[in-house]
Amino acid sequence: MRGYRCEDEQELISLWNDVMPFDQIDVRTFRRKVLLDPNFDPTMLIIAEVDGEAVGFCLCIVRKMPMEKVGLEEGRSWITAFGVHPLHRRKGIGKALIEHALAKLEDAGANEVLVSPYTPNYFIPGVDEERYSDALNLLYRFGFKVISSAVSAEANISTLDLNAFSGYEQRVSREGVKVRPLQPNEITKLLQFLESHMPGDWLRHARELLIKATYGFCDYDQFIIAERDGELLGYCQFDGEHFGPIGVREDVQRMGIGSALLSKCLQIMRSKGLHNAWMMWTSEELVKRFYSKFGFRISRRFCILSWRKCSY
Repeated sequence: MRGYRCEDEQELISLWNDVMPFDQIDVRTFRRKVLLDPNFDPTMLIIAEVDGEAVGFCLCIVRKMPMEKVGLEEGRSWITAFGVHPLHRRKGIGKALIEHALAKLEDAGANEVLVSPYTPNYFIPGVDEERYSDALNLLYRFGFKVISSAVSAEANISTLDLNAFSGYEQRVSREGVKVRPLQPNEITKLLQFLESHMPGDWLRHARELLIKATYGFCDYDQFIIAERDGELLGYCQFDGEHFGPIGVREDVQRMGIGSALLSKCLQIMRSKGLHNAWMMWTSEELVKRFYSKFGFRISRRFCILSWRKCSY
């Protein structure tokens, strides 16, 4: 067991894609979401090596930089990806990787380890219960417990009858609510809204997409806002076929604003030639109650797990 070295890059990416075939990455994603993560520590990307060959890995995170509205989350840590090459399984390597990871995280001051709801750079919300069942069983043996669940969902928007959703906008307009794309001069208004009313990571997520817009890499109409008398009540965004997040201020929920936002968002996505919309992380209850009426269906299910010190 050893830490990551620069010369590991290509071999590790190849190993990652063998270990996690449903969540493969390329070199750009690896550099952006792993190496350039402000909390990345090469010694916390543990490589299991046999006869000079990388056969397993475990990516561990402890915050070094506080996140907006969240802070350092002292005592908390994450495992965001791990696994052993299929040809080297059933040899105790996975067990040794997790043991080594837990020891290093404890030494770093962690008393809780989560798999794997780390923001900003998670890859999947947790462990895919169907596709990575072996990994799930390994974590159970170490005392990890399921603390929540998440689902991914997707919709084929090319076949949706979007005219059937026009009533959502008409309904909220009768309450004085306008649903429309963001204008460039409203950046500050949007950021203030997110800081006051939405989770911390949403602010970061929006800011990153807005920065891309300033370079001309995306459009401001990828942000849809709901406003009344100049006051923001809700918003959503998309980046390519990736939809979300979407949120409505707590005091004006149950008015249909969320439905109007999603309807407008899907219309704009389709006008840009997109055929599908997907989200990596939501709840099954929300899909059934809200997203399903827009054609979204659950595509994957994840277990989010927690390990606490002395729990095994």
